[in-house]
Amino acid sequence: SFNGRVSAHRRFAFTQLSLDEVKAIKNRHGFTVNDVIVSVCAGAVRRWLIKHGELPEEPLVAQIPVSVRREQQSGTFGNRILLMTAPLYTNIYDPIARLEQTHEALVDMKERHKALPAELLRDANQFIPPALFSRAARLTFSLSASKRGRPAWNLVVSNVPGPQFPLYMAGARLEAHYPISVVTDGMGLNITVMSYCGHLDFGIVADREQMPDLWSLTEWLREALTELQAPPSRVSVK
Repeated sequence: SFNGRVSAHRRFAFTQLSLDEVKAIKNRHGFTVNDVIVSVCAGAVRRWLIKHGELPEEPLVAQIPVSVRREQQSGTFGNRILLMTAPLYTNIYDPIARLEQTHEALVDMKERHKALPAELLRDANQFIPPALFSRAARLTFSLSASKRGRPAWNLVVSNVPGPQFPLYMAGARLEAHYPISVVTDGMGLNITVMSYCGHLDFGIVADREQMPDLWSLTEWLREALTELQAPPSRVSVK
């Protein structure tokens, strides 16, 4: 239901998970922090889909923004992001199997990313007029949300590494950094994660009409993390 036309209304939910706990899981399996985060998101979205009777037999398709900013471009202005595609294994019952499949899918995505020219997005931004690019994007997402089209992505999952030391403004310490991103026609759910000072700050944005119970995802994110911490014989997934 979050792949239809979006309304003018939004819901925003936020929660925080321990970065150390995520790192412990990734060390146990030899994977990456991003693998665990994406798998946790898949577990939470799976619970939402089951609750609403919408769980498909195939995995969902996640849009995962990837930075193409090179080291020598550090500190420069402008967005340098490539939108990549990866399966979100909401169809897998076992959380460990879901994590393993997520790892393999993200490795494949990284290989595809390496095969693309680093200047691809920069060239598009330079030569396509912003107004034309914006209209084309709106038309594309609108068509994908119609009955005639099919969305290229079901949702956004974005993990943004942040500083692991405290930040201050006018003497006040920044306690958390909950990102607020965007949704579009055909893609009415966005889960963005910012790591900061030993924890992961989740900002979840959705169309209010499509997902009125958005806050339930915050509880299920915690449950999905707990499932990955439990011994295999004690894992219980509904």
